[in-house]
Amino acid sequence: MKIKSNNKWSLIITFILMFVLFSFISFKLFLVQYSDTSVTNTHNPKFRIIESIRGNIISEDGRILSVTMPIYDVRLDLYTINNNLFEEEVGPLSEQLNRLFKNRSALQYEKLLRDNKEERYFLLKRDVSYVQLQEMKTFFIFKYGKNRGGFIPETKRSRDNPFGSLGKTTIGKVIVAKTQNGRDTIIPKNGIELSFNEYLQGIPGKELTQEISGRVLVPKKSEYNVLPQAGKNVITTINIEFQDAADLALRKKMLETKALWGTVILMEVETGDIKAISNLQRDGDNVSTSSTNHAIVSEIAPGSTFKLASFLSVLEDGYMELDDTIETGKGSINFYQSTINDTESHGNITFGDAFVVSSNVAISKVIHENYKTQPQKFYSNLEKFQLTEPLKLQLTYSSDMMMRSPDDKLWSGNTLPSMSIGYEMKLSPIHILTFYNAIANKGRMVIPRFVLSVKTDKETVKTFPIEEIETPICSEESIDKLLPFMERVISDRRENWTTDKINGTARYLYTDKYKIAGKTGTCKIEFWKWNQKTKYTRSYTASFAGFFPSDNPKYSCVVVLHNFIDTTN
Repeated sequence: MKIKSNNKWSLIITFILMFVLFSFISFKLFLVQYSDTSVTNTHNPKFRIIESIRGNIISEDGRILSVTMPIYDVRLDLYTINNNLFEEEVGPLSEQLNRLFKNRSALQYEKLLRDNKEERYFLLKRDVSYVQLQEMKTFFIFKYGKNRGGFIPETKRSRDNPFGSLGKTTIGKVIVAKTQNGRDTIIPKNGIELSFNEYLQGIPGKELTQEISGRVLVPKKSEYNVLPQAGKNVITTINIEFQDAADLALRKKMLETKALWGTVILMEVETGDIKAISNLQRDGDNVSTSSTNHAIVSEIAPGSTFKLASFLSVLEDGYMELDDTIETGKGSINFYQSTINDTESHGNITFGDAFVVSSNVAISKVIHENYKTQPQKFYSNLEKFQLTEPLKLQLTYSSDMMMRSPDDKLWSGNTLPSMSIGYEMKLSPIHILTFYNAIANKGRMVIPRFVLSVKTDKETVKTFPIEEIETPICSEESIDKLLPFMERVISDRRENWTTDKINGTARYLYTDKYKIAGKTGTCKIEFWKWNQKTKYTRSYTASFAGFFPSDNPKYSCVVVLHNFIDTTN
């Protein structure tokens, strides 16, 4: 009888092989877990920051002035597109791209796509809008999505101004930068965007993710995940219609005068709300929105618009009345080493009429005679008028203002006469306007306001009340005395206006619809070099500050045209 073997060699060999394979896999897993730090670090879960949606900046009536909008970079995985599909549809696709973007011909687009057919991450177009993206998704090839059509849109962030350049300098500038994880973040640079960034930026969230093959981040559940909180909306005082009108009027005058820059500010008298603020600059023969908020940061010699403060000082101290007569001679007066001139001779003139015709000789003579031995008294009046320190505004800004005091080492015998007509000082247009607005308010000064409140979609988070200087800057009596003469600056319609030589310097602004009160100003740039210049190199700053209707003021306004050459004289 023959005995059969019980050894099942096939099973034994299979077992040994399985054991070896198991041991090998276990060893590799051990190495990956404890030795291969690159793999471990790559695949370990980690938190990523989720950027919050930035809040909007909104006009007084609810229209959006600044909003965060998605834009897209469109990339293509051309390698993944089936060759037959590519050949059939690349021509029609190129025609669609040409019609949408118009930056290349259809043939150029087709050549571009064919030349990059082997690319897996080809950049086709940057900064595609949401509307354009939706249209592209319907195009030949792209309509098959990422896996078959190779269509890869990448979302970016953009800060958009729906009303274009209107108020843009005050709204502010932002830049879009990349974070360490490659995501877009908005960084404010100036204006409301910067000053109210703590409300606009919101609060970022965080999410646990893990990287899988293809560098794809997969969200993971975690009790430490935090949803982002959207930024809040900032409600401004800006009125779009007023802003548009201010821009158009300023642009027209900039083109006429060829001024280097110009600004217009419209303020509501009672509240100090800035309804319009335009800043333009000249680029050759064109005028564009300025990157500098000249209304706030460009301190300049105000010239004759400052005379209102000088006349007010004299009235407050009781040195003269507006019907007193002053001898201005032939329109020239000497003070130590300097000479101050009028544009024309007025001879004997009343103090009030001197304001109307903007006589440099009259006011400098009165200020010098009454304050030369007590200059601190004049300076103290300017302090009371809130003209010696920078304004504390809602917008962050750097001030370069200058109001010389008697303690200044550069104070001289010429300083008082020069200051009386708006020289040897630097003030911003908004500072001058705030002073004039206080005159319209019968001495009650309110600080300019740009932002009314901060809101979410559900509630008001913060409001900004009217900010008022506690003590009136001057007496109502002095204002009431000056007001008729401020009106006559704009009007030459007195009873004997046909023969009257005392005509206002802003008489061309006259309208019979309502009364306007104000003062013009013309300042010589680099006046100390005036004798060395010709009429083709002498440049000026022209300005007007005032309010209307003067019998019940609703709005105050300042206009400045800086650095232009007047060759008509």
